[in-house]
Amino acid sequence: MSKNPLHRAFDLLTGQWSIFLEQPVPIEVLNEERIANSLPSFGFFVLLITSTIIATFGLIANNTAVVIGAMIVAPLMNPILSMAYGISIASSLLIRRSLVTLIIGTGVVVITAGLITACMPVRVLGSEILARTSPNLIDLLVAIAAGIAGAFSLTRKRIASSIAGVAIAVALVPPLCVSGIGLTLDPEISARFARGVIRGLNHEVATGSFILFLANLIGITFAASLTFLSQSYGSIKRSWIALLAWLALIILICVPLSSSLRKFFITKKIEMELSTIGANQQEPGATNIKIPGIKQKMQIRYMYVNLKEDRAILDLVLNVPEGTLTEGKVTSINRMLFESIKQFGIRQLDVDTRIVPSRVHQYRETLK
Repeated sequence: MSKNPLHRAFDLLTGQWSIFLEQPVPIEVLNEERIANSLPSFGFFVLLITSTIIATFGLIANNTAVVIGAMIVAPLMNPILSMAYGISIASSLLIRRSLVTLIIGTGVVVITAGLITACMPVRVLGSEILARTSPNLIDLLVAIAAGIAGAFSLTRKRIASSIAGVAIAVALVPPLCVSGIGLTLDPEISARFARGVIRGLNHEVATGSFILFLANLIGITFAASLTFLSQSYGSIKRSWIALLAWLALIILICVPLSSSLRKFFITKKIEMELSTIGANQQEPGATNIKIPGIKQKMQIRYMYVNLKEDRAILDLVLNVPEGTLTEGKVTSINRMLFESIKQFGIRQLDVDTRIVPSRVHQYRETLK
């Protein structure tokens, strides 16, 4: 019986695209790969320790390129994806093996980073370390996307090499290194900014970075498990209990992350408002109250926002031309900032403003 025109058109279209379609990796092959990557082999520890050394030195030296290199070398993604695969196929043995490897690997990273830090005279933290101490919901969403990409890349031979890019997108070893650094540091450790130092950050460094690691771990595992199931590896009927448990962990980790996200948005809003002062043009979304006498944009040398329910505490250091800001102008700026962040549920704003005067020397020479 001949096909109708609609069927023939469909066959024609799918025939043209069939060369681009790739079948998933056979379940037997993926089983073997995930079992092998769930075991704590000698090679696993060699790569893990070397990546920890690279990441720790990169964090201490505040070198972004070195930290990225450590992300590529780090093998922690393998046991996490093996655990996610174990959840999808309901293999308690694979889950246990992967979890043991992950726990041992986590301990090795934290201890190694701590030992390196103890042997070095670290007294001031750089931006690479501090950037990993305040995770928010955006980090969790990145981890979920990375889990989908990582799991899917394992099911297709052509894109299996993409796992390195996934490792860079969601860092696992650097946050653990920061935890090791924070646990080893002296309680009087400081973070240096333009105005000086802020002391007593060791506990914030250790806990904040470890929460980031947990967010990455939970997000990757949950998303990767669902991805494996969507590719017909395993059965939802056998794995739904484990999936519910990981969903509960996601909801639990969202509590501290949501608070950090609110702080992140408030900080960005304040930065935007301060950047518009003295600007010639209105910027979308900004209050942009014109402060008389300020003809140039102020330079933010340091800003730290601390939230306590509906109260925001702002520590601010501004660089402005000498003699530009008076008490009245500072008060106007503070009122502008308060008006701009009331939309986030802030009912009280305490501002500690330090002004660093600056002089601008101009020079021009014309070739005659």
